[in-house]
Amino acid sequence: MKVAVITGSSKGIGACIAKDLNKRKIKVILIARSKKLLRKVQQNLQYPRLSKIINKDLRTFSSCRSIDKKIKKIDYLINVAGATKGGEFITLKDSDWNDGYDLKFKAALRLSKLFWKKLKKNRGKIINIGGGAGAWEKPSRTFMIGGAVNASLNHFSKTLSIQGKLDKISVSIINPGMTLTGRLEKLLKSDAKTLKKNVSEILKIRLRSAKINRPTKPEEVSKLVLKLISDKNSNGKAFKIDGGIVLKQKNI
Repeated sequence: MKVAVITGSSKGIGACIAKDLNKRKIKVILIARSKKLLRKVQQNLQYPRLSKIINKDLRTFSSCRSIDKKIKKIDYLINVAGATKGGEFITLKDSDWNDGYDLKFKAALRLSKLFWKKLKKNRGKIINIGGGAGAWEKPSRTFMIGGAVNASLNHFSKTLSIQGKLDKISVSIINPGMTLTGRLEKLLKSDAKTLKKNVSEILKIRLRSAKINRPTKPEEVSKLVLKLISDKNSNGKAFKIDGGIVLKQKNI
């Protein structure tokens, strides 16, 4: 039986990925901070018995290491965790920057390294979920941390795919634009406060700027993950998904 470890799987994109993989009888190991939310996701899986939950804060190396010790077999590592803070440069604290890098970038780096030997044994895959900011979207002065972290994650994925080619481990990344999650709602509210506009105005401005009719749905990102899992030549691939439209970026 194949085993997938999915970080940030208590809601949004991560929860959708867990649901879709579980439907295909892949055992899913769900990781996030909230045990309550993880339980809710687990209960709604088609095959709850083919799942395990681990509630951990991934911002520290010790937490990542404890997860590695609990998992004996892994075929797919899907790094989704990460919610960077938006806001104006002058108001963002040093701790906000540390928080963003520790959860989204360093957790992906640490877990990739900790699981590398197990993934090599099974010719496994690492799929990172980045974001349009820092990858292909225009820079935003109210989303500096998110853009910087995503740029780092894209570079990390690029360099790791070179090592992956040697060790028969596929490394790829998906960079979604605006996606219908609770995270998007928070960012829109933050921008509305900073720019002194209402949320609906901010959404219209962002849709117009991105030249799309609607945000991407989490299910559409999950569908792309399934495609990468079944793709025998997925190593080094990067995908952009915006408004539900998938475009292949230049191979990482």
